[in-house]
Amino acid sequence: MSLNRELYREVLSECYEALEDVGFTRYRAKSVDWPLHNGFHAWVGLNRAPEAQSVEINPFVGIHAVQVEKLWTSLDRKPYNRSSATYAIHMGEIAPNERTFVFTPQSDIKAEARRLALLYATVGLDYARSIASYDALLTLLEKRTDMLGGYPQCLACCLYFMGRYKEAQEFVVEFAKKEPAYFANFAEAFLAFLGEARSATTTAT
Repeated sequence: MSLNRELYREVLSECYEALEDVGFTRYRAKSVDWPLHNGFHAWVGLNRAPEAQSVEINPFVGIHAVQVEKLWTSLDRKPYNRSSATYAIHMGEIAPNERTFVFTPQSDIKAEARRLALLYATVGLDYARSIASYDALLTLLEKRTDMLGGYPQCLACCLYFMGRYKEAQEFVVEFAKKEPAYFANFAEAFLAFLGEARSATTTAT
């Protein structure tokens, strides 16, 4: 096993332990989040930048919206994954003056992991809380639909949970025309689901 791989395992272990120590929920060995409210979780992503003799962690922060993720993955016949971000950005966008997280065998790994965890527990959580609503999330998702990767599905489900059924229908129909190979299966399932949901609402009233 290379030095880099050994160092990476140690760094990740210390980072997740530090995140757990400051209050994040560790639900898997290499996964943590922070439940907020109404099914919104602050999401943590520790991406590795390739380096020869060191380990650089690129921290991402965002939101995992449980209801949105469970609905779109079920309709698209994909497994639900609590570790998936509904929306996330690099921590550098909201903490541009923070030093990068580069670990070498000479680093005080515990101290650097603690610095990372505290950044998530302060700036990161503040950001996650600021976008932990369907209104805020919708605005962000609208800017990423062309990236595909689940974003258009999440946007459609977000509109559904906001009760904006007509807009959800119109978006899905138009996006399916734009990206049929990618979106057709989800569109068919979502429109059928939406029709049943609207019918049930009408019957109940």
